Amino acid sequence: MSIDIEDKHCKKITTVTVEGEAFQITPSTILYQQKRFRGKINIQKPRKPHYLRALVNEFLTPFYPLPNQGKKLEELCNNAKKAVATKEEEEYNPYQRIIAREVRNWFDTSKMVAICHQNSMTSEDQFEFEVPLRRANMYYKRYSAKIMKLALTDSPYAATLPLYSSHYSIVFGSDANVAAFEKIVKKFPQVILMAGILEGRVFSKDDFLRYGRMDLTSSRVHLVQVLQNAGGNNLNQQLTHHQSTLVTRLKQIGKNETTSGENEESVPV
Repeated sequence: MSIDIEDKHCKKITTVTVEGEAFQITPSTILYQQKRFRGKINIQKPRKPHYLRALVNEFLTPFYPLPNQGKKLEELCNNAKKAVATKEEEEYNPYQRIIAREVRNWFDTSKMVAICHQNSMTSEDQFEFEVPLRRANMYYKRYSAKIMKLALTDSPYAATLPLYSSHYSIVFGSDANVAAFEKIVKKFPQVILMAGILEGRVFSKDDFLRYGRMDLTSSRVHLVQVLQNAGGNNLNQQLTHHQSTLVTRLKQIGKNETTSGENEESVPV
């Protein structure tokens, strides 16, 4: 059984089917289509708002100046502000400058400098580490990274500054005794060699140990022998031939001028 229901507003008849005692309403689909009023909106040159809307916009416009107006880009950047603050904090006091001069003096006067990474170490182990170093004429030192930066900036040892960012220790030696230092460090696994300085030059760990194991005296003697064998026995004479010839000619010219001057004085006027 079906019943037709008429809708006054939509002027549409909806069919209701009755099955037993229940009613079932058949849904109807409605299509919507949006359409812009009038023409297109001009984004580049929008038209003026309505008087009331313009009045509200004018009332809501803030009358106090913008806090960032007239500031530069580096003043607005948070990272730049932090950098300026860090730079201001890096003002050193006189005591730190004295310690920095002492550190620079250690680097300049020491024939061997070993830069090590130091893990957690008890005071007793540290004392046992310092004793054999002192017997080998080596000195164990530790400074803050700030003092190291002040001491080594604009110096030949500035390449080692990144090594002082973590826990470290420095061993200064009056003699370039790398073999003795290596023997001592092997007994303390808490101390790890990272780099070194020999004769004013910065070396990596492998180059530092290899250079320290070399016998420089025998290597120099061997080099001299090779050069003499390559150039013959008169190698020194060949290398200094032009200089010796120049000195001989200058002596001859000087003697000739002296002789001519003496002859002129002996002639009576």
